[in-house]
Amino acid sequence: MRAKLVAANWKMNGSFSLLDKMLDVLRPNMGNTSCQVVICPPHVLLSSLNNAVEGTGIEVGAQNVHSELSGAFTGETSAILLKECGAQWCIVGHSERRMLFDESDEFIRSKTETLLNHGIRPILCVGESLEQRDSGTHEEVVVAQLRKGLSGLTAEDQSRCVVAYEPIWAIGTGKTATPEQANSMHTIIRKELESLASPEVAANIQILYGGSVNVENAESLLSQSEIDGALVGGASLKTDDFSQIVAAGL
Repeated sequence: MRAKLVAANWKMNGSFSLLDKMLDVLRPNMGNTSCQVVICPPHVLLSSLNNAVEGTGIEVGAQNVHSELSGAFTGETSAILLKECGAQWCIVGHSERRMLFDESDEFIRSKTETLLNHGIRPILCVGESLEQRDSGTHEEVVVAQLRKGLSGLTAEDQSRCVVAYEPIWAIGTGKTATPEQANSMHTIIRKELESLASPEVAANIQILYGGSVNVENAESLLSQSEIDGALVGGASLKTDDFSQIVAAGL
């Protein structure tokens, strides 16, 4: 049975004090849950987070990486440095990176490979816009992003990835895909993973849902058969809310 995974994506938010407060709330309850917990803060907080979570079971995630290991890429961060800061996970392909920074499927795929080569597990985000869902092309769009993001990777490497389905129209909007809509897309993603890797790998890959996940909807989403956890945005900045979402994953 796949373990539940709840990852916090703080985006360009948070602080050293929030880090302390979040861990104060999460730490006492980590022994009561089998849910994996990953916190992805801004890069400047990674080392502090890594030191603070020692012995808690909470894992360290980054929000971005460059595909190259060094060079004249001002403002970017390499997988080598992320590893040195303790990152075990890294988000790739988030819709905000795709839209605001014009990241292509090919660039996202190269990031995924770089992370895998340096022992960091990718959380590969896929998702459609409202226009694509309304036009009925949402399944085609998500499957294409998945194929391109994992193309050329071995089944073993694919097994080390996590997929996060984040419908763009539900990110930060307060709108959420219904549990049934989300579960349906997760089923399609898992079916595609069978073709890309193998039925065995597909059966074990965790597929998360992201998009306005909150205290009110977390339990209904996480109870769905194909939803293995959540990538949480705004609610992950609220200590009590995020703790309750983790608890919903049991």
